[in-house]
Amino acid sequence: MGSSVKVAVAVVVCALAVALPARAQSSVDVVALDGRRVAVTFDGMDRKTVITSDHGLKTTFEGVALRDILARAGVPLGEALRGKALARIIIATATDGYQVAFAIAEVDAGFTDQVILVADKRNGQPLLPDTGPLQIVVPLDKRAGRWIRQVTKLEVRDVR
Repeated sequence: MGSSVKVAVAVVVCALAVALPARAQSSVDVVALDGRRVAVTFDGMDRKTVITSDHGLKTTFEGVALRDILARAGVPLGEALRGKALARIIIATATDGYQVAFAIAEVDAGFTDQVILVADKRNGQPLLPDTGPLQIVVPLDKRAGRWIRQVTKLEVRDVR
């Protein structure tokens, strides 16, 4: 195969990889305080929709609330979230090692009405490979720096 044909094939493969939806993923790993790892599946969980601005465009994201994922993994929330437990954070990690942090109170319904979403759809379509299969969307953040793409793990840690 000539070099120009190889280049053309490579361009087509790259274009398809960006244009095709990310592989379906209906679970995320949650690492609890004790180091226990739980694969939380989205099966049977309440789906949420968030409409927000994404790079200046009105965008609809669908997925599962981060608080619901943590609750399913057994992370104490609600009335159990008081005192020293308020010094906990959630570290979200992407496939490339990028990490962002959320204070535990940011995800608890007793402290905020904001829904931090672990999205698997954008405007009704599965996320593209450069953002999915899972992306955290934080609608009230003024900057999208914590809208972590390609989420692979959520880890609960004590700050102390």
